[in-house]
Amino acid sequence: MKLAFLISAHQDARQLARLVNSLPEDSEFYIHIDRKADIRPFQERLDRPNIRFIEHRVDVVWGSLNEVEYQMELIRAALYYGRADYLITLSGMDYPLWGNGRIKRFFSEAGGREFLQGISMLRQGKASRNYRDFRFLASRPWPAGSLQSKLRVALRRLVAATGVQKTLRIHCPGKTYTLYKGAAWWAITPDLARLVVEEWDGNAHLVGYFRTSFCPAETFVQTVAFNSGFASRCMLAEGRYQSLAALTPLTYIHYHPVVKVLDESDLDTLLASGKMFCRKVVSHDSDRLVELIDANRQ
Repeated sequence: MKLAFLISAHQDARQLARLVNSLPEDSEFYIHIDRKADIRPFQERLDRPNIRFIEHRVDVVWGSLNEVEYQMELIRAALYYGRADYLITLSGMDYPLWGNGRIKRFFSEAGGREFLQGISMLRQGKASRNYRDFRFLASRPWPAGSLQSKLRVALRRLVAATGVQKTLRIHCPGKTYTLYKGAAWWAITPDLARLVVEEWDGNAHLVGYFRTSFCPAETFVQTVAFNSGFASRCMLAEGRYQSLAALTPLTYIHYHPVVKVLDESDLDTLLASGKMFCRKVVSHDSDRLVELIDANRQ
């Protein structure tokens, strides 16, 4: 069982190295470092033949289409250079809760299932409100609070006030897609990964829809997967949308209201979660927690 880990990071090179060194040694690692960050500290700590830093680096703006751009670069590299059975997304601030033997057994016994959870945003009421707004200029790296950023927010509100909304069904030539939402942390097979990249490269109409959407890193892959023949192999969530954490099948996340930095007081909760990974783990604040997790993994 060969695993490929697709990792995005922008800070804390020490933690990224700790993450990579904790995972199965025979894995493949594809790493995207935000273009705003100095890549050298990351490269100095991680110099092995099975580690590849993505050359095309994106100036990441949270909630914009360029998050999908680096997702696609990671997938593309894994498909081109590697021969993995599963592609698994992580952030540099994640950490495994399971031992490596258990992780590999889990995917060996998965039978081609896709560990990608999603929920249809149709008929979700207030939960779908963000996805109905047009978000123009979302990929521009304008600092929060700047005049440009304020004008961008004002434009979104002005368009929303006119009653013009995005549809939650995407009408492309020859096919209509329903919008699905999930998390940016998943594990998929190369077959589904190839379909996702094909849609990104070849379906300009679909990509154009997400260019003005809210947080497409949590919707693009899910929308492609759940509107395809892979849907039966994915993890459909039904009913009302509850939370992003509830749509993250392999990773424990605690929002309060932002992602909590985990420490040793969270150990029992993490172990009881049954999840394979956790986030958010950072150098110094989470050092004792990592020591305790490592002892449990062994």
